[in-house]
Amino acid sequence: MPEGPAVLARVDALAADLLELLAATVRDPSESGWEDRATGRYADWITARGWELVRQPIRPTGLAGDEPRAAHRENLVAWYPRRRGLPTVVLNGHVDVVPPGDEHAWTRPPFSGVREGGRVHGRGSVDMKGGIAAGLYALAALQDLGVELPFDVAVQIVVAEETTGVGTRAAALEVPDPAAAVVLEPTGGAIVPVSTGLRFFTVEVTGRSAHTSAPWRGVDAFERLIRVRAALADLARERGEGYRHPLFAELPTAIPFAIGTARAGTWRAAVPDHATMSGRIGVAPGESLDDVRHQVERALDDLAATDDWLREHPPTMHWEHALPGWETPTDHELITALRTAQRDRTGSELLAGFTAGSDAAFFGAQGIPTAVFGPGEVAMAHSPDESVEEAAVIEATAVLALALTRLTP
Repeated sequence: MPEGPAVLARVDALAADLLELLAATVRDPSESGWEDRATGRYADWITARGWELVRQPIRPTGLAGDEPRAAHRENLVAWYPRRRGLPTVVLNGHVDVVPPGDEHAWTRPPFSGVREGGRVHGRGSVDMKGGIAAGLYALAALQDLGVELPFDVAVQIVVAEETTGVGTRAAALEVPDPAAAVVLEPTGGAIVPVSTGLRFFTVEVTGRSAHTSAPWRGVDAFERLIRVRAALADLARERGEGYRHPLFAELPTAIPFAIGTARAGTWRAAVPDHATMSGRIGVAPGESLDDVRHQVERALDDLAATDDWLREHPPTMHWEHALPGWETPTDHELITALRTAQRDRTGSELLAGFTAGSDAAFFGAQGIPTAVFGPGEVAMAHSPDESVEEAAVIEATAVLALALTRLTP
């Protein structure tokens, strides 16, 4: 096995190629549903490296559900450098990106892939093509040094993470029982051994319409919806106070509650007879998703019992996509390998908890040792002027390469 300095030197030698691949893939506008705009470029790179490649269309898996263009979308599973039947470590990244939104809010075109000011600019640079590039080039550096790891490595480049997570679920058919997994989401360079989960929901409230000159003749659904939100916020505060973890110590809560959309009524001169809102409530590691659902529904039942209208017309909950929380002990060898690698590259180590949903939940909830680690600040994801620092991508590549040489799952 090569010494650390040789690994770091090889990563640095590949840095220019790494950043060019990243910039090129950012220029591929692979919004969810259109991942095929980018998967070909990754497939060509993997094939040029001589790695075994499985192209997995998602439709034949039977898991695609209502995902659009399922016949045109595929996962890539690359085996470094081939499948040998050994325990498998997964490096997982999603190629789909969220839409850019209002292009006038961007300083540069959203899919420019411009390299400027020490950063790669464009949608997907942070979330999460920077992480994918780091994972691929960590392995490329090891390949160039002739490294044969004592385990197989499967790089999963998946679709549909931003929508349903079907890509990673389908990729599990190719890699059904990995020994460990690293999900390459942006973590600001922090090693993440613990992540809270979430449940998405939509709640609807009905009322009775009336002319706004006599609002007392109606029942304001929006006013009732505000009460519903307040009840859920109170529940979330109680839940947040009940879960503490040192890696979330700097956060107001590790299991956040938020409402993303709200709508009420159809006409400004009419009391709204319908109101709805959608959001998420956090889930602690190890907590049952069903238990969270029951807590929320009980809080709404308690609220309805205090209001004559809601008692007869209770709020309706619709439960949607959910991700469980998970945790890997910080002294597990996967986390230890990342920690020592980071110390050798940067001189220190950085651990953090994660409150964002990701495909890591798929692995962690099954008891698979899991870490989230990747370049870029997650706060820049899904936002105008998304960009990733080039030095951070190179640093993440080096840490991953070193960690793989120290891992014996």
